[in-house]
Amino acid sequence: MNIKKLLYKFTVLLFILSLTGFTACSAQKKPDMQNTQNKAEEKKPPEDLDKLKDSIKKVDKALKAIYEESKKPIFIQEEKIKKQASQENKQGVGGQEGQSNDQGGAGGEKNSGGGSSGEQGQQQTQKLTPEQVNLKLEQEKYKEFESVKKDVLSLHSAWNSYEAKAIADFAMQTTINDFESSLNNLTKTAEAQDTYQSLLEVNQLYKYLPDFYMLYEPKVPPELDRLRFAVKKIQLLCEKQNFSGANDVLIYFENVWMTARPKLKSNNSEIVSKFEFAFADLKNSIIAKNEMIVEAKAEVLLKLLDEMEKKAEKSDKQ
Repeated sequence: MNIKKLLYKFTVLLFILSLTGFTACSAQKKPDMQNTQNKAEEKKPPEDLDKLKDSIKKVDKALKAIYEESKKPIFIQEEKIKKQASQENKQGVGGQEGQSNDQGGAGGEKNSGGGSSGEQGQQQTQKLTPEQVNLKLEQEKYKEFESVKKDVLSLHSAWNSYEAKAIADFAMQTTINDFESSLNNLTKTAEAQDTYQSLLEVNQLYKYLPDFYMLYEPKVPPELDRLRFAVKKIQLLCEKQNFSGANDVLIYFENVWMTARPKLKSNNSEIVSKFEFAFADLKNSIIAKNEMIVEAKAEVLLKLLDEMEKKAEKSDKQ
């Protein structure tokens, strides 16, 4: 009986100990899981960096729109100005007609036999002199650049918000200096209303931006922005017939692509294949010094880069 009691007590004791051990292990596992989640959150790029990228995109898009408009033949730009003047005139005339109709109801019809005010408005629009058209074109450009300058100020603000974080996360001082230098140059060229140089400067920011993303574990390979920088720079250089400069950027492009390609997941294989064919065509068009084909292939590559970025973001969420 004593032996049986001892065995029973021993069994109960083992059971209690095993329960205590399990509870202790569970208690240890929970903090470990929390630590893992905390570490994952710490490795994500900060919101301030994403906002900085969005600000760069906004300025780039606005400048691109102004640049594309400036490349149109002068007669198309003049026609646009005349249409705008005609619409403004009609709106003004419409208001005047409303007033004259009110007055006409009380004091009889007016302007009878003298021609409609709408016809007078059309005649005024047709009489726009070349000097007036040029003045209006300058006014349009001024308005557009005033808007761009506001976006550049917002970009400065976004950079100031992230800069302290970049230093705390051990970003290289040379990268910080290069980014600030390009941002300051962009501010100067925007103030001077130099669309082409402004596009070069805002594009330069795409070259340095990935260095900040490399400090974390982003969903999208940072090299995609370096490739975006290279494609846009090739596009801009070839527009000025600088094919030797474009060829130098092409070498940079190839080196970045060798680093970026292994980071793209297998579900990107079709896009990667299209990208490499388009890149080969771009290379040949630079050798042939064919500006139109460079423009077309560059646009294809930029769209494919956008697709890669979207796929990378989606695959990370799944």
